[in-house]
Amino acid sequence: MIFQIAAPLISFFIAVSSIFMGLSIHPLLLLSSATGFSICQRFANKGWTFFWGQLFFLGLLHWSSGLNWSFPLYLILVGLHDQRELSPVRSHVFAAACIAVYSAIFVTFSGLSTYDILLMTLSILCFFMAVPFLHKVQSSTHDRLTGLLNFEEFHRRLGNIVNKEQELALILMDCNDLKSMNDSKGFEKGNMILKQMAELLNQFFPEAIMSARYGGDEFAVVIRLQDVSGTIKSIIQRFRQEIPKRTGIVVTYGIATFPHDAATKDDLILVAEKQLFTMKREQWLKREEHLFRAEKLKVIGELASGMAHEIRNPLTTIKGFIQLSKANGYHIENWYQLIMDEISRMSELTAEFLQFSKPHATHFKNCSLQDCIFRVISLMDSEANRLGHTIRCEAPPDPVVIRMDQDKIVQMLLNLVRNAFDAMTQKGVVNIRLSTADKFCRLDIEDTGKGIPDEELDQIFHPFYTSKEEGTGLGLSICHKIVQDHDGMITVKSEPGKGSTFSVHFPLAIAGDSNA
Repeated sequence: MIFQIAAPLISFFIAVSSIFMGLSIHPLLLLSSATGFSICQRFANKGWTFFWGQLFFLGLLHWSSGLNWSFPLYLILVGLHDQRELSPVRSHVFAAACIAVYSAIFVTFSGLSTYDILLMTLSILCFFMAVPFLHKVQSSTHDRLTGLLNFEEFHRRLGNIVNKEQELALILMDCNDLKSMNDSKGFEKGNMILKQMAELLNQFFPEAIMSARYGGDEFAVVIRLQDVSGTIKSIIQRFRQEIPKRTGIVVTYGIATFPHDAATKDDLILVAEKQLFTMKREQWLKREEHLFRAEKLKVIGELASGMAHEIRNPLTTIKGFIQLSKANGYHIENWYQLIMDEISRMSELTAEFLQFSKPHATHFKNCSLQDCIFRVISLMDSEANRLGHTIRCEAPPDPVVIRMDQDKIVQMLLNLVRNAFDAMTQKGVVNIRLSTADKFCRLDIEDTGKGIPDEELDQIFHPFYTSKEEGTGLGLSICHKIVQDHDGMITVKSEPGKGSTFSVHFPLAIAGDSNA
């Protein structure tokens, strides 16, 4: 900042001195070159063209002044260029161009005496020594990617500024989704946006006392306050409209003012970081809500599509029978039972669908899982004898108590045991095993049936998915929902030709919980 102010002052001092001493042949050209140099200095942050424009006007100033006093300006120009340029090679190229311009004009003023040659050699050595020195100084205080102040230097300077300024605002900002952009488009794209953000901060906040790269994707800007409400309103407008429009990414930000929001540097940073975190959290919640709503609509669409498909089949059958009965004088006796079967099928389907989708009142209380298992075995015993299957149970002697809606757990077990019966085309065995570990219990229902192919395992809990000819595809979906309602987890392992095992994990009831 000091060099940016000092360079135009030195240029006009050289011009005025040359005119006062009568050395300049073209005073108007001399003043014009000093003015052009200062204008390019003012807009140097707009692009590299202005740096080369500075070199052009500096050379013109050097030549038209008739003085060799411009050497400090060449060094300042090299230093300012190095501050913005990330590549040491480009910095050396620019420094070499400055050397060439300075040396060419130096020779026009002086002869090739030993003194002049040594003086010019010394100047060239100073140039080449200045570049690595400025690089070293720059790297200790500035971020090499963006050219802005780094984290440590920002904190150091902010402490000094807070002690001097009457009113100021600290702005912390974060480039959202830049990490995901690095993964999808590569780090070069992310780095390009970071550089663009640094340039935009210089454009949008020309009044800034300082700007810094605060963290990986975070930036910080400190500005003086004049009208608090007007300034903050202007800042918010830039972040909400201009920056997303120019970069294509959403920006979150936090603003803290001194001394209104905080009286010390640390408190000022804390308030800004808290506001930034709050805004990031709100945006995350909105994004999650949007994703949840989209997923919910997707599930509703799948349910509606499956329901329409399942109901359309029996309706088509009934419609055909009614058309046949019309052709036969409405004598439906031949098709009466088939029509009633299809109507019963639709009634069963809609009942299961309502049970799956409609929220029901649940009555949770602490109950023994063994009681539910023995009840299911007694209900399915006659069906097992008819089909020739055997049900075996392994359970601990002590009650395994979980907080449950007993009727729902019995319904889940009935569905799983019926599925095991359907999977066994010949006489088989259903093993029900109950065990505990830490604060959880595990319930396994294992059959010796045909098993489930690997490609179907990921779909068996989806509504309306079934491999049975007469199945509705809602049984396992209902089981999955019941388990979720009890804070549990259900998984399945299967080996085609050997059988399947459905494993359900429930948290054990905490001692002292109310049974109500």
